[in-house]
Amino acid sequence: MNPTQIVPLHHPRGGRVYSGEAVILSPAENMVCMLNPVGSRIWELVDGVRTVDEIALALTAEFDVEYAQARHSTQEFLDTLAVKGLVTWTETGLFPRRVT
Repeated sequence: MNPTQIVPLHHPRGGRVYSGEAVILSPAENMVCMLNPVGSRIWELVDGVRTVDEIALALTAEFDVEYAQARHSTQEFLDTLAVKGLVTWTETGLFPRRVT
Protein backbone atom coordinates (compact mmCIF):
# COMPACT_ATOMS: atom_id res chain seq x y z
CA MET A 1 0.00 0.00 0.00
CA ASN A 2 1.45 3.36 -1.02
CA PRO A 3 0.79 5.76 1.89
CA THR A 4 0.85 8.79 -0.38
CA GLN A 5 -1.96 7.44 -2.58
CA ILE A 6 -4.19 5.55 -0.15
CA VAL A 7 -6.25 7.40 2.42
CA PRO A 8 -8.35 6.12 5.27
CA LEU A 9 -11.99 7.14 5.65
CA HIS A 10 -13.86 6.43 8.85
CA HIS A 11 -17.51 5.63 8.91
CA PRO A 12 -19.47 8.67 10.12
CA ARG A 13 -21.69 6.60 12.40
CA GLY A 14 -18.65 4.88 13.90
CA GLY A 15 -17.95 7.50 16.53
CA ARG A 16 -17.90 11.08 17.70
CA VAL A 17 -15.38 13.40 19.32
CA TYR A 18 -16.46 15.16 22.52
CA SER A 19 -14.09 17.68 24.11
CA GLY A 20 -11.14 16.20 22.24
CA GLU A 21 -11.88 12.57 23.16
CA ALA A 22 -13.28 10.17 20.59
CA VAL A 23 -15.96 7.67 21.53
CA ILE A 24 -16.02 4.84 19.00
CA LEU A 25 -18.85 2.36 18.48
CA SER A 26 -17.55 -1.03 17.37
CA PRO A 27 -20.40 -3.18 16.08
CA ALA A 28 -17.98 -6.06 15.37
CA GLU A 29 -17.22 -6.29 19.09
CA ASN A 30 -20.51 -4.87 20.35
CA MET A 31 -18.48 -2.34 22.36
CA VAL A 32 -18.05 1.36 22.96
CA CYS A 33 -14.42 2.48 23.23
CA MET A 34 -12.92 5.77 24.35
CA LEU A 35 -9.70 6.69 22.59
CA ASN A 36 -6.69 8.37 24.17
CA PRO A 37 -5.72 11.87 22.93
CA VAL A 38 -3.50 10.56 20.11
CA GLY A 39 -6.09 8.02 18.93
CA SER A 40 -8.77 10.71 19.13
CA ARG A 41 -6.68 13.06 17.00
CA ILE A 42 -6.06 10.34 14.42
CA TRP A 43 -9.83 9.70 14.33
CA GLU A 44 -10.42 13.41 13.69
CA LEU A 45 -7.82 13.47 10.89
CA VAL A 46 -9.20 10.40 9.12
CA ASP A 47 -11.34 12.18 6.56
CA GLY A 48 -10.85 10.39 3.25
CA VAL A 49 -8.56 13.18 2.06
CA ARG A 50 -5.41 12.97 4.21
CA THR A 51 -2.93 10.18 3.64
CA VAL A 52 -1.33 8.17 6.44
CA ASP A 53 1.84 10.21 5.91
CA GLU A 54 -0.08 13.48 6.32
CA ILE A 55 -1.76 12.22 9.48
CA ALA A 56 1.61 11.15 10.92
CA LEU A 57 3.11 14.56 10.09
CA ALA A 58 0.22 16.29 11.86
CA LEU A 59 0.87 14.15 14.93
CA THR A 60 4.54 15.12 15.01
CA ALA A 61 3.50 18.78 15.03
CA GLU A 62 0.99 18.29 17.85
CA PHE A 63 2.60 15.63 20.05
CA ASP A 64 6.11 14.86 21.27
CA VAL A 65 6.78 12.05 18.80
CA GLU A 66 9.27 11.41 16.00
CA TYR A 67 7.90 10.93 12.49
CA ALA A 68 8.96 7.27 12.16
CA GLN A 69 7.16 6.31 15.36
CA ALA A 70 4.09 8.40 14.48
CA ARG A 71 3.96 6.80 11.01
CA HIS A 72 4.29 3.26 12.37
CA SER A 73 1.76 3.75 15.16
CA THR A 74 -0.74 5.48 12.87
CA GLN A 75 -0.55 2.64 10.35
CA GLU A 76 -1.01 -0.01 13.05
CA PHE A 77 -3.94 1.86 14.62
CA LEU A 78 -5.67 2.35 11.26
CA ASP A 79 -5.12 -1.29 10.31
CA THR A 80 -6.77 -2.31 13.60
CA LEU A 81 -9.71 0.01 12.93
CA ALA A 82 -10.02 -1.40 9.39
CA VAL A 83 -10.20 -4.98 10.68
CA LYS A 84 -13.04 -3.86 12.98
CA GLY A 85 -14.83 -2.23 10.05
CA LEU A 86 -14.41 1.29 11.43
CA VAL A 87 -12.29 2.69 8.59
CA THR A 88 -12.03 1.93 4.91
CA TRP A 89 -8.97 2.33 2.69
CA THR A 90 -9.75 4.35 -0.43
CA GLU A 91 -7.92 5.86 -3.38
CA THR A 92 -7.08 9.55 -3.01
CA GLY A 93 -9.89 11.88 -3.88
CA LEU A 94 -12.78 9.42 -4.12
CA PHE A 95 -14.50 10.72 -1.02
CA PRO A 96 -15.09 14.29 0.11
CA ARG A 97 -13.79 15.62 3.39
CA ARG A 98 -16.02 14.61 6.28
CA VAL A 99 -18.11 17.42 7.68
CA THR A 100 -19.03 17.34 11.37
